[in-house]
Amino acid sequence: MPHRIARVEAHPEDLRLTLRWKNGTTTVKDMRKDIARRAMLAALSAPQVFRRVRVLDDGYSIGWPGTAIDFAADALWLEAHPRERIFPDEVMTSVDFKRWMHAYGLSLATAAELLGLSRRTVAYYASGGRRIPRVVFLACMALLAGARRKPPLAA
Repeated sequence: MPHRIARVEAHPEDLRLTLRWKNGTTTVKDMRKDIARRAMLAALSAPQVFRRVRVLDDGYSIGWPGTAIDFAADALWLEAHPRERIFPDEVMTSVDFKRWMHAYGLSLATAAELLGLSRRTVAYYASGGRRIPRVVFLACMALLAGARRKPPLAA
């Protein structure tokens, strides 16, 4: 079951986020290490930027308007609840992958073609039979970001 965020509250003084989930749970995400390790997140160290965080995509992600920074709700949930992961280093679940395919209206064959993979591999990812590598997750997110600017599959 996908996890959705109802509300996010920024604490710029110590770079924490309080996430209130639609299932009633509350978790806290400490962003200090992420910001220190990833240059692309450096803008979040500015309090005026950090406090602009918003719930996006009907709760399926959070992001900072005016930046290209966002986080998937499922990834945030699994970081806070690591024992729920099927694979310990998983960043994209089969549910996330199927949601991505559905958002595009993709068949297994078309998703495979877009990602440069075999149909069988994509079927494994969609069924949960294989862990989805980080590079596939990043390709899916890049295609999704591109779709926000233009249709994903031009006729």
